[in-house]
Amino acid sequence: MAGYKSQGNTTVTYVTTEITDFVNQADMSSTLAQIDVTTLGDTGKVNIVDAAEWSINIGGPWHPTLDALLAVDVITPGTKRNAVVTYSNGTSTVTYTWTANAEVGSYSITPTAGGAITWSATLTLSGAPVRTVV
Repeated sequence: MAGYKSQGNTTVTYVTTEITDFVNQADMSSTLAQIDVTTLGDTGKVNIVDAAEWSINIGGPWHPTLDALLAVDVITPGTKRNAVVTYSNGTSTVTYTWTANAEVGSYSITPTAGGAITWSATLTLSGAPVRTVV
């Protein structure tokens, strides 16, 4: 099976602004915490799964327009925003949507000598996304 290129097949929206033109990575992840419920009577370790912890790691070339969108939520944290990420293979598009459940969990700007100014952020997400396929 062939892979699919990311460029042109991935979009990212924060608040109501599509920021795809400022993004060169959009790594969505879900981490399931394991809760140890092993008792002395068990013959091996016993776990149950806790609720999923979702996040989207984004980054790319820094731009003042993008900074104006993200920095507001970093300077005055606590406001839940919308976040949408889509992935497509050119035939089907899978969309993950968090409505009023996204916050900027971290934000960094990285200038390097002889290189471009880049940025990275983690969108910390509350609850499960609404997943649609078109």
